[in-house]
Amino acid sequence: MKSTADSQYLRNSGRNLEVPFKFLLKSDDFSVELISESIARIIPGKRLVCLGKWNKKPVAVKIFLNSKSARRHCEREIKGINAVANAGIKTPALLLQGNLQQGDIPVLVFQRIMPALNPHEVFDMAETDEKRSELLKRIAVVIAEQHEAGLKQKDLHLGNFLLSDNDIYTIDGDTIDIGQTGTPLPKAMSLNNLGLFLAQFNRNFDHLFSTAFQAYTAKRSWPSDSGLFNQLLKEVKFQRKNGGKKYLHKIFRECTAFVCHKSWNSYMVCGRDFYHGEMKKLIADPDSVIDSSRLLKDGNSATVALAEVNGKLLVIKRYNIKNFIHALKRCPRNTRAWSSWRNAHRLELLGIPTPKPIAFLERRWGPFRSTSYYIAEYIDGTDLYRLITSDRSKEINIEALSIKFGEILKLLADACMSHGDFKATNFIVAGERLYLIDIEGMRKHSCRWSLRRALKRDCRRFMKNWKDMPKVARIFQNQIKQLTGL
Repeated sequence: MKSTADSQYLRNSGRNLEVPFKFLLKSDDFSVELISESIARIIPGKRLVCLGKWNKKPVAVKIFLNSKSARRHCEREIKGINAVANAGIKTPALLLQGNLQQGDIPVLVFQRIMPALNPHEVFDMAETDEKRSELLKRIAVVIAEQHEAGLKQKDLHLGNFLLSDNDIYTIDGDTIDIGQTGTPLPKAMSLNNLGLFLAQFNRNFDHLFSTAFQAYTAKRSWPSDSGLFNQLLKEVKFQRKNGGKKYLHKIFRECTAFVCHKSWNSYMVCGRDFYHGEMKKLIADPDSVIDSSRLLKDGNSATVALAEVNGKLLVIKRYNIKNFIHALKRCPRNTRAWSSWRNAHRLELLGIPTPKPIAFLERRWGPFRSTSYYIAEYIDGTDLYRLITSDRSKEINIEALSIKFGEILKLLADACMSHGDFKATNFIVAGERLYLIDIEGMRKHSCRWSLRRALKRDCRRFMKNWKDMPKVARIFQNQIKQLTGL
């Protein structure tokens, strides 16, 4: 264990902070030693949240590192948490307030809620819509309590709550707007804030919003009103659009979720949860990994390999530079790996199944791009064309597959997106899901006529797969007409 961590060490360690460590907390009335055992969250140079012990009791410690704004954020945190507590809403108790002894850095020590569950994980691991709906309803009631007390979380998301047995705790007081404390928020402001919360969920869960809103309105004693719910859905759509734009900027830089390394000769972004062990070796020399792995495709424009990395099967797609002329054409443009990375995250936001994006890498010479690599999870399934034309075709529910295809097409159309290569082999059937792959050519359209023309082209390409199978063609064509009118 490091002897005693000071402000310079905590600021300069970035995300490489080693635990456990201890630090001294002082105020006018006391000086105590705390031990940090794990890191809950870290924003380098700005904020650190760690879990540890004080007098052998479990605590959560929030350390404000930014020398310019630390005091202001600390005061906002205290005011926000006190406002929540005074409203009778459950929140971890503030136990100590002071500064690091080695440096004037404000520190807050909170009661550590045990046991505590992350709502994100609970929602993602829920096996049924009934369990997800129950969680949403419980949190909607807490949000209603906040709004009734005149409180609004400006950055409202699942991470602002902790679950413990039958209780839900509100955390992160720094983001709480207390400007209207004591006066219930008006309907427009309330719906805007609730819409911000619901907008973070995948569109596949939109059908859960109605029951969550009913729980919210019951707590606020609002009359049942379909007009209000429609207004909420408009807020959700608006917030998703704004949030999506911000998120698509975030995926190309260093942040809590992603590691980003940029130099004169390379540019790499990787999901932080995956950037360890064998993944670092893969990023350092992807060609060696491709050469030693099973090739799925060895084409002139792209090479695709299947590799096991950190115990997980991953697909590595290398976009090749075919010749000097091709290099000149491609070098000033975004690489196909860059486009695949962006489009995979777009599809996730839309709720369209696609293999989870893990990382992308570009070879560069200053501003000019060359060979690029896109890495995604491997989906163990069968492409749609092979499945329907196989010996198992009589066992397959083509009607059900056509509905899943139609759902994907409808979501793309609603988002003004086209795919660009709607071959049936670019749809993977795995279990109950239909995944969309080969997404580097996806395009977002700014006008409806351009979108409609591109979607018609996509659908014509898709229907070519079934030109010798009229029964199958009729089933898919019915879905296309029903959902898009194409």
